[in-house]
Amino acid sequence: MQQTSPHKPIIAKENTAVKYLRSLFDSKTRKKERAFLIEGTKIVEDALRDDLNVAMVVATPDLVRHHGKGILKQAESKSVKILWISRQLMDAISESKTPQPVMAVARMKQFSGDDLLDNNAGLIIIAHQLQDPGNLGSIIRTAEAVGASGVAITSNTVDPFNAKTIRASMGSILRLPLVHIGDGTAFIKASRQKKFQTVATMVTGKQTHFDVDLTKPTVVILGQEGTGLPQDISADVDLFVRIPMSKSIDSLNVSVAAAVVLYETMRQRFYINQDEIPTFLAKRA
Repeated sequence: MQQTSPHKPIIAKENTAVKYLRSLFDSKTRKKERAFLIEGTKIVEDALRDDLNVAMVVATPDLVRHHGKGILKQAESKSVKILWISRQLMDAISESKTPQPVMAVARMKQFSGDDLLDNNAGLIIIAHQLQDPGNLGSIIRTAEAVGASGVAITSNTVDPFNAKTIRASMGSILRLPLVHIGDGTAFIKASRQKKFQTVATMVTGKQTHFDVDLTKPTVVILGQEGTGLPQDISADVDLFVRIPMSKSIDSLNVSVAAAVVLYETMRQRFYINQDEIPTFLAKRA
């Protein structure tokens, strides 16, 4: 890859490095390369600071004038390649409406279902065929916030590494284990062997999420925004719980419903059995 500088940034779309960046907006290429793009000063700076698999920083000359010296220093100290491109080129290749002067190429981490099942947090989220990237990103962020082991993503769920999901996750996607599972029922069976209970929300559930014991190892299953969970997955749910709400409202956004149940899980574990709180949450308390 050619050496660049803020004084001589790349301006041509035909440049090999620029073509590679553009290719990462395609989900098939991301999967093949095991890499994806992150955009914005905060997420790039956090990723560099925390050693979150940043392969390359892409910056425009404006970065120096937008409090970007910390990013450049971090990249240089960790021998991360810096690719300088023109502002016009950043505007052309970014998926943001108002691009910031920096993006980065991050490598995907590899996790397995056993990494989630054996994690002592004892809390897993299954995203089953979710289609809205914003919802998935918000769920990933909430999952990290409550100290979950990670998110298991079934086939036909939106790609978690697209730009909208990454933005909604606010950086959590770089830290929280994500596992693609081809067979949701097989994963649920494996979780049962590990003594997990399975929980899903349903407006006709006989119990509220306040009434069930969520201190046990738990898998929270989230279904498609419009149609919910299919019969083959529903058959493996131990507890269908309803979230109390005004009679004028018949449902909640799936990411909101997830947050309600996950925070009740954390509340029960914090006040009922503090020993089960993940270490990093215990330190915050």
